[in-house]
Amino acid sequence: MLFGQRIKITKLSQHKQYLTCSTLCLSLLLGACQKDEIEAPAETTKKIELIQQDLVLVKNGVSVAKTAFTGTLRAVNQSSIQAQVTATATAVNAQVGQAVSKGQVLVRLNNQDNAARLAQAQANLSSTQAQATLAKNMMQRKSRLLSQGFISKVEYEQAAVDYQAQLENVRAQQANVNIAQKADRDGTILSPISGVITKREVESGQTVAAGQTLFEIVDPDHLEIQAKLPSDMQAALKVGQRIEYTIQGNPAQLTAVLTRISPIADPASRQIEFFARPNETINSLSIGSFVEGSILSSTQINGQLIPLDVIQNLKEKPYVWVIRQKKIEKINLVVLEQRYRDNLAVVQGLQPGDLISRIKFNDQDLHQEVIITQK
Repeated sequence: MLFGQRIKITKLSQHKQYLTCSTLCLSLLLGACQKDEIEAPAETTKKIELIQQDLVLVKNGVSVAKTAFTGTLRAVNQSSIQAQVTATATAVNAQVGQAVSKGQVLVRLNNQDNAARLAQAQANLSSTQAQATLAKNMMQRKSRLLSQGFISKVEYEQAAVDYQAQLENVRAQQANVNIAQKADRDGTILSPISGVITKREVESGQTVAAGQTLFEIVDPDHLEIQAKLPSDMQAALKVGQRIEYTIQGNPAQLTAVLTRISPIADPASRQIEFFARPNETINSLSIGSFVEGSILSSTQINGQLIPLDVIQNLKEKPYVWVIRQKKIEKINLVVLEQRYRDNLAVVQGLQPGDLISRIKFNDQDLHQEVIITQK
């Protein structure tokens, strides 16, 4: 009886083990199926999310072709004044920044040697003039004696020759006086133009040498832009062309008109010099400052206006990443104009409604759908 019970118990145990194993396998199978069902959505394509600030709307517009240049602001009328004689400055009447008029005395130079030479020349002139007067009187007296038959014609002619010689001496001494007077006048330095003193290199009591620079004067009311362009860009240079420019240290946008063009290019640099007249009044402190500007063409360019910095591979084969119909596309462009200072480009190749992405993608992202959020 006990043996029979053991057999039954053993069979029951084996049956339970079989049921346990079956249940376990079924659980594993169901778990695997559920896992497949859970992981299945991961195989669907994820959409790329962009914010509005990452995108730029394409705008159609008309652009004016511009040719960039750099140059300087200079005075049309300016003068560098040098001493004509070696002398001592006795009175300096002008200071840096002072406005002066044409003909105004700037400094007086005193040269004792010049004064002595002038006095000697004037004395010599007076002496020769007196001798010339005596010679003239003698010639006239001998003319009367000749007419009365008291002297020969030879004696009269000799008197006439003596008079002519004295006249030559007078002319020579007058020339010496003129030279001495000029030297004396050269000691009085006058302003050749109306303007403002920008440099003074002489002090009262200082001895200056002939040729030494004493003053520099500019006329602040007549300024111009001086600049150059490479000769291969000469088509942009036409008298009357409008110019936009800024002065170094001053963000204000100013305008000018191109007034003069050099007829030939510099043989060394192959650049053409040109000049432009500012339309606005410029502070004299800006004289000598650098300017950056653009010559505006009369030709207009039709295209799409986009930021220059969103264009990829600009120098070779330019393109942009675009969101078109909510998908990422890579669009090749034709760049008509580049304005680095304004970060602007005029291009062709885009469609209305295109949104240019500031985010750089890869070719693997092509045709991926995007979601645009406001954040």
